[in-house]
Amino acid sequence: MLSTKIGPAMLVAAITAISIASAHPVYAEPDDSEEIAVEKSAGSADPSAAGDSEHGSTSESAPNKLSAPSETTEDASGTSEGNDEPAEAKAEPAAVKPDKLTVASWGGAYGESQRRAYFTPFQSESGIEIEAVSHNGKFDALDPENTDRPEWDVIDVSADAIDRACQDGWLEKVDITQLSAANDGTRAQDDFFPDSLHECGIPSVAWSSAIVFDKRAFKKRTPNSAKDFFDVKRFPGKRALPRGAKYSLELALLADGVEPDEVYSVLATDDGVEQAFRKLETIRDHIVWWNRANEPLSLLEKQQVAIAVAFNGRIFSAIVGKTRPFGIIWDGQVFDLDLWAIPKGTPNAKAALDFIAFATQPAQLAQQAGWFPYGPMRKSAVEMVGRHPEVDVDMSAFIPTSKPNFKRALRLNSSWWQENEDRMKDRFKVWLIGDGGSADSGLDAESENTAR
Repeated sequence: MLSTKIGPAMLVAAITAISIASAHPVYAEPDDSEEIAVEKSAGSADPSAAGDSEHGSTSESAPNKLSAPSETTEDASGTSEGNDEPAEAKAEPAAVKPDKLTVASWGGAYGESQRRAYFTPFQSESGIEIEAVSHNGKFDALDPENTDRPEWDVIDVSADAIDRACQDGWLEKVDITQLSAANDGTRAQDDFFPDSLHECGIPSVAWSSAIVFDKRAFKKRTPNSAKDFFDVKRFPGKRALPRGAKYSLELALLADGVEPDEVYSVLATDDGVEQAFRKLETIRDHIVWWNRANEPLSLLEKQQVAIAVAFNGRIFSAIVGKTRPFGIIWDGQVFDLDLWAIPKGTPNAKAALDFIAFATQPAQLAQQAGWFPYGPMRKSAVEMVGRHPEVDVDMSAFIPTSKPNFKRALRLNSSWWQENEDRMKDRFKVWLIGDGGSADSGLDAESENTAR
């Protein structure tokens, strides 16, 4: 069975209750159940919600067809029935088409957008039922030696988690030759954004941190860059940042003129780390730290800060769902990925890959972005993103991967953080204490992934 449906009033509003995190290194979002509107009947339009009408596939290309079992049988001597000639070789048995695939994802409004764009259309095309279940981003459950391992066929996983799970042999390798070309014939591997394909997973969407500001606080001039975030003279007011080194250090270097493709090579040096902390020092007295991913938008609403770093899904919910007077700055965004992967040993690996090939077609990726503001990871899909089917806003303005928004985007380097996180945490605590604060004064900000 498909997962429980979310009504129209829930879809946009519920975006505020999900984070762009999961296993992603963006900050996790808690269940803001108080922010989710009461569900309405399917088909009713609500300008504060992201719609509930069934939205069929916009793709003209069907998924790879699942082959049925061969009806030819062989006797023990190696000859086929009805044929006196000995068989030259035993053919590999055809993959059996399963009745159902179990797909583990993040749930919430994000999961609802997947149901509309992927699950329901694939079920109609293939005849295979999709059972959508939610996971919490803790992927030790994928360990083949785990006796309580869930029977998942496909999983929506973060870039951070897929690196570790693939290295440990917990995921199947993915054959990218099975993926559909773009409509103009461009090969799939050339249509995906550079360096996004993984040997154990196929990217679907990007989510990001971004700068959001209160228009009420900047009536004479408005900020429009990462540099402006640190300019308290021209743009006075408190700044909200995630408590911790991650995201804060990247933003500091981007604001200090470091190009996105150089950020982690700079951070790899002691001088680069000191450069980032010197930049943070320029706004130390203006910083309000947040720990929970729902906090920066709340601080803006209450006018306790003038500008903040937040996750783009929540920013969309505040601007479109709640009509808050906020503006978004994409310069300095730090993005991360979700990828489709196949747990090692599933008996339905062939059908699972067929599903992934279907779900990563440009038209399907664009359809999900039409409902939910995460950016498709195929260039041709980005060009197909249009207006939200119910609230009639241009969704390309709110997704991280659209051309205007992606100009100076930085991809979060999960591998770098795995190697350096402890060292950066220690350095951040030393810097924080330098102002008389406590090294234990609050937890690190949560990741968007874990908060979904």
